[in-house]
Amino acid sequence: MTNAPRRFEMVEGSSSKFWQISVEGASYTVTYGRIGTAGTSKTTACASPDAAKTEADKLIAEKLRKGYSEPGGAAPSWKPPAHVPSDSRVERFLHYKVTGFDPEAEEDSEDEGVRVFPSLRDLDKRVFRIGIGYEDDESTFIARLDALLADKRVGELKGLVIGQWFGDYCRTGPKTALVDRLIAGASKLTSLKGLFVGDIYQEECEISWIHQCDYGPLLAALPQLEELMIRGGTDLRFTKLSHASLRSLTVQTGGLPAVAVRDIASASLPSLKTLTLWLGTDDYGGNSSVKDLKPILEGKNLPALEHLGLQDSEYSDDIAKAVAKSPILGQLKGLDLSMGTLSDVGAEALLASPAIRNLKHLNLRHHYLSPEMMKRVRDLGIPVHVGERRDGEDGERYVEVSE
Repeated sequence: MTNAPRRFEMVEGSSSKFWQISVEGASYTVTYGRIGTAGTSKTTACASPDAAKTEADKLIAEKLRKGYSEPGGAAPSWKPPAHVPSDSRVERFLHYKVTGFDPEAEEDSEDEGVRVFPSLRDLDKRVFRIGIGYEDDESTFIARLDALLADKRVGELKGLVIGQWFGDYCRTGPKTALVDRLIAGASKLTSLKGLFVGDIYQEECEISWIHQCDYGPLLAALPQLEELMIRGGTDLRFTKLSHASLRSLTVQTGGLPAVAVRDIASASLPSLKTLTLWLGTDDYGGNSSVKDLKPILEGKNLPALEHLGLQDSEYSDDIAKAVAKSPILGQLKGLDLSMGTLSDVGAEALLASPAIRNLKHLNLRHHYLSPEMMKRVRDLGIPVHVGERRDGEDGERYVEVSE
């Protein structure tokens, strides 16, 4: 039995590629490459025709999850970005499996259940993580980063995850070795699409204690980067931020400084589709206000934005009232005000906005809404994530992530 080939394409940012599969008897053939080329083909034999079809269906589903679409087929339904919790290490990044990198590791060793390789390989299905442990110092991290940048396949690396990169990240600001070396090695990182700095979970260091630095110069050195994720807000900056390719920016903090919010709000990010900010509390440096968010809500520098997350905020009601009247709401597919202190006051403002009903997803999880308001929100007629109501202690309301 031979099935007609099915072709899928992805055209976004600097990517323009196709993937095609056909099943013939007990085998299937995959062809992939840049659109306009013949591509590269590989045939895989299976135990039976049914097994070949089952495997082909799995591969098709995987490509659809990664954003490929079938020309002439139905457009893929829009989904909000997945929530990345801060209490565990990230297992997947850019839809790829995260694998550790340590040039001194034995082949196929493990670190806390994560496979560790001494060299880069399987780059069609893996991104790599480097970091150090409690007993290591910064020189160990530098040696690992230098080895990664010297690896003969570093030009194929799609995603890089950075764990602990200096010894006293819970107490003092980092030295500039990480950013300096990445800037110096930027010409080698020609395929790098995603960078996550701060894959440090709660047992290693509280999120509000993680010291960061200025990522403006690094972004300027990586013009092809499409996704950036930063965890930790102390000393964080994005000076002179202007980036034509960045599609997703996530900043997770227990307190995001107002100056960093203003850096992002004033940036030119014409391709950005997803912006997620954990604003945190004033007790841990989160001293921003709605005024700092105003350029974001006006949307002048974010023409492609589809999903906006203003999360983990002490002033969720003020945000909701401002978003409800903002120009940006009309272009959004997803709005996330979860993890914060939203009450009936903010929810009432959202319900009064006709544009809220055009969203494809609204996330208000971790809130302080009354049961009556929760019902009204659920009856909006759009997909809404409400979850359970939080009970304020002595009338106080708290964000989900602070220290």
